[in-house]
Amino acid sequence: MTAAAGPLPQVVEPVGPAWPPAADHPLVVLAKTGSRVELDLIRRWAAGMGAEVHTAAGDAVAAAGKTDATIVPVRVHWAAAEPATEPIAGLRSALGRVRLPQPPALRERIQTRALDQHPDRARLLIGAPATCAELRTRWAERELNPKTLDLDSAAAFAAFVDRQADIVLGMAERRVLGDRFRAPLAIVEELLNNRDFVRRAEELAVRIGRNPESVLADCKVYLEEMASAEKRWAIDIWSAWSRSLHSRSYDLDVDAAQLERLRELSGRHPLVFLPTHKSNLDPYVMSSITYENGLPLNHVLGGINMMFWPLSPLFKRIGAVGIRRSFRDNAVYRFVLGRYLGFLVAKRFNLEFYVEGTRSRTGKLLPPMMGLLNYLADAVEEQGLDEVLLIPTAIVYDLLHEAEETTAESRGAVKQAEGIRWLVHFVKQQRQGHLGEVHVRFGEPINLREALHTYLVGEDGPPTDPKELAARSRLARSKVAFELCSRINRATMVTAPALVTFALLGAGDRALTLPEVRAVVAPILEFVLSRDALVDTATRELRTDAGVLRTLTKLVDNHVVERYDGGPDPVYRIGPDQELIAAFYRNATVHIFVARAILELAFLHVTAHGGGMIGAWREARRLRDLLKFEFFFSEMEEFRQELLTEVRRIEPDEARWEKLEDIGAELAERGPLVAQRALRSFVESYAVVAEYLVAAGPVAVDPKLAAQECLGLGRQFQLQRRVTSSEAISTHLFRNGFALAANRNLLGPGAEVLQRRIGFAAELDDVLARLELINQHELAHVAAAREALRTKHLTTGQDSPAGIVTTTGGLR
Repeated sequence: MTAAAGPLPQVVEPVGPAWPPAADHPLVVLAKTGSRVELDLIRRWAAGMGAEVHTAAGDAVAAAGKTDATIVPVRVHWAAAEPATEPIAGLRSALGRVRLPQPPALRERIQTRALDQHPDRARLLIGAPATCAELRTRWAERELNPKTLDLDSAAAFAAFVDRQADIVLGMAERRVLGDRFRAPLAIVEELLNNRDFVRRAEELAVRIGRNPESVLADCKVYLEEMASAEKRWAIDIWSAWSRSLHSRSYDLDVDAAQLERLRELSGRHPLVFLPTHKSNLDPYVMSSITYENGLPLNHVLGGINMMFWPLSPLFKRIGAVGIRRSFRDNAVYRFVLGRYLGFLVAKRFNLEFYVEGTRSRTGKLLPPMMGLLNYLADAVEEQGLDEVLLIPTAIVYDLLHEAEETTAESRGAVKQAEGIRWLVHFVKQQRQGHLGEVHVRFGEPINLREALHTYLVGEDGPPTDPKELAARSRLARSKVAFELCSRINRATMVTAPALVTFALLGAGDRALTLPEVRAVVAPILEFVLSRDALVDTATRELRTDAGVLRTLTKLVDNHVVERYDGGPDPVYRIGPDQELIAAFYRNATVHIFVARAILELAFLHVTAHGGGMIGAWREARRLRDLLKFEFFFSEMEEFRQELLTEVRRIEPDEARWEKLEDIGAELAERGPLVAQRALRSFVESYAVVAEYLVAAGPVAVDPKLAAQECLGLGRQFQLQRRVTSSEAISTHLFRNGFALAANRNLLGPGAEVLQRRIGFAAELDDVLARLELINQHELAHVAAAREALRTKHLTTGQDSPAGIVTTTGGLR
């Protein structure tokens, strides 16, 4: 069988009112072919439609213009041996899809053989048709710049028609392949020929005092640096490699119902995925999720430092966008980046970037970096894009190979520069053993334009003063970012290692037996379950000895927990050199306990100073302000309601609330308490910062330099037992402490500033005193649990699960 004989391939027709064409309407086919075999197939189909065929856009335009004909783009698609709608099975299969350049004669022989042996592999893709008049109107509206382009420029119009043909044929191909290969075409040409882009670039040139032609030349350079040229084979290879990389260490846990909803939303909206960033594996995990579940390709925005050979050529072909690390003083680069993001979301392509801006070295969600969010918000507001949805995305690993290196950077270790050596090391790390699961959950989407409008308008309507409007706009964007992070926290899976490290970090340097660990974990687990937090099976199994033992063994094997077997019973503890790594896992879930921890501290304040509910609320607000650079708090009234809910859990009888001293005493008596586990390391780190500021005297302090110098001071305080845990000795926590100090105007010179620094230190000392009191209560509970377990063992000969839970009480 040859192209000139035998049945025609299956035809993939466009969907819409313009198809099928009227029988008496003239058609001109623009054939996008790569061989004579394909051209013969197209000509045979065109003959049946009564259409003439041209392979050049200029010839097709000229022919259509003579008879007012409709131009129909047509291309032959060759299906792969594997089903096009299914993801590839592995890396070898992906490499098999790579189409190397072939001499025309060889290509034609291969295609002829394919028609003979597998004629069903060929498809005729028919792009959406348009008349010359319709195309010219589109061209004039979108692409003509009267200063530089001639309305009668046949070459420019033909180039536009050619790009439009590629776009509609790409849409036709997606009906065969699915949306996973959906990608923009000719981005640089589309933008540089766009009337609005050119106009805004020229306005920018005037503002910065530059020649418009030089600004447009820079725009071209930056666009070519950013823009990707996606290839199907590259996407296949990248996704197969991504799966092979993370599957050695993790099983992938994703909610099927959430994925189905994302597929439905993606058909109507551009989605912007904003994942947490704990590991360099994150983009590989996201690639597997989107590709294997038929979601469109994400355009991943990341630092240009990752665009090194041999990854950079592949990144360019999978939608990755390398962003320069520093461009604050480059107005043209900022302009191009904003317009590029606007182009992608306006064309309904999905984005992915990491709102924290860098990997978390503490395990806790970092404050959002506003740069890319601001560019995205600009595009939404300028172009009136109503459909852009932000997708809060929480990625949680049971354990991480990188954790030790990541936390070491908090102690001043130098981060290894990205390059081939780094890549080899990273790949080797992922082969060091199975670590459990990586859990990916998606929070409730945020319609960006609606959210910005809501915060901008407020209760009293939008401001009319331009300065006030600009300030309100900045505040609106900040509120959207914080709401996004709050939804990420709510979507974060609570893992068994996180809860066990949370429990053990509160035991100080004391080692616990398995029943004692379970006794400490049990009420904390019930607390989490009562808050409707997301938990996996392994976390629920912490209700059993076997479940706790499995998690402890995993933590021991990965050098997070120490086990001593020299006595009659194995005992477990987190050693001094392991506290920072354990805190990394603990911090992934610490946000769940913050409101309760603040309430415990407020109860102790009222016990010492009185004031009832009003005094407790004032103290809670003060603590909220103290910790605002660490945690994402709700708006003040919502925060108040959250605390009231916690009070009701502790004491449902509101008639007793005026006796908060009694309620606090009862809570401390029955235990357990969480404040020392959740907050102590942060407050101790801030206390180191405060002591540094006091010791500096009445002089100005450079926070960047001071954060490094606090490492030595923190280590001294630890040796003096003024700091109880090495997890507080972290440059990342010190930086937040100095950010708080800057917020309180404590970094400048002057005697008055020094007095306020002394007050800041005293405030932290007061909180630390209460945390130590809570710690003593908790250690007493652990001792009581140990004695109860010993008694039960002596009387029954075995430990009773019911006895363990009853002994330590429960968090309501």
